[in-house]
Amino acid sequence: MTPTDPHGHEADPFEHSNVAHETSDVNVRAIISFAVIVAVVSIVCAVIVWGLFAVLEKQAEARDPKQSPVAAAATVMPAHQTTPQFANSPTAPLLTDEPSALKQFRASENATLQQYGWTDEKAGIAHVPIDQAKKLLIERGLPARASGSGATEGTNAPAYGEANGGRTIPSGQAALAAPQEPAQPAAQAPAGAPAKQEPAPAPTGRGGQ
Repeated sequence: MTPTDPHGHEADPFEHSNVAHETSDVNVRAIISFAVIVAVVSIVCAVIVWGLFAVLEKQAEARDPKQSPVAAAATVMPAHQTTPQFANSPTAPLLTDEPSALKQFRASENATLQQYGWTDEKAGIAHVPIDQAKKLLIERGLPARASGSGATEGTNAPAYGEANGGRTIPSGQAALAAPQEPAQPAAQAPAGAPAKQEPAPAPTGRGGQ
């Protein structure tokens, strides 16, 4: 006898009894209703929060102290600017773009090192490229003092000057070159005068005896 299902149909030999499928389509109306409800709730919450912030902002402004009429006006920062510094501030310029400022600084330093230019045109002082300066240094050498250096220059001897207490601090050769006063000889007694005797020391016995 051929097996049948509960509805009286012949059972499919390739159908598994533990495998099932949906018997109806997706409920589109429920999904749309849920999306509309979520959107409405989100809009209502946003309006409530916006109104709450407006009320709190007005309360904070009411509690703020009154600004003096002679106070400087608040500085308004521009939305866009072409320079890395905001120089319209009444105080020091404000650095708003550090990478651009560093790029400009390096460009100016490289221009000074690699190009000719005036350092002080009135005094006739100019700067040359660093490669040219190295060549001139090798050809001409470093400038030297005409009088030479001191004997203690470059040593660990202390500087010659005055201390906090007013004492003179000599250094190295200066201390050796300082004149020393000769020792005064002791005064001699005249001939025929009796020699001065020193007083005998007091006895140091017990009880002062």
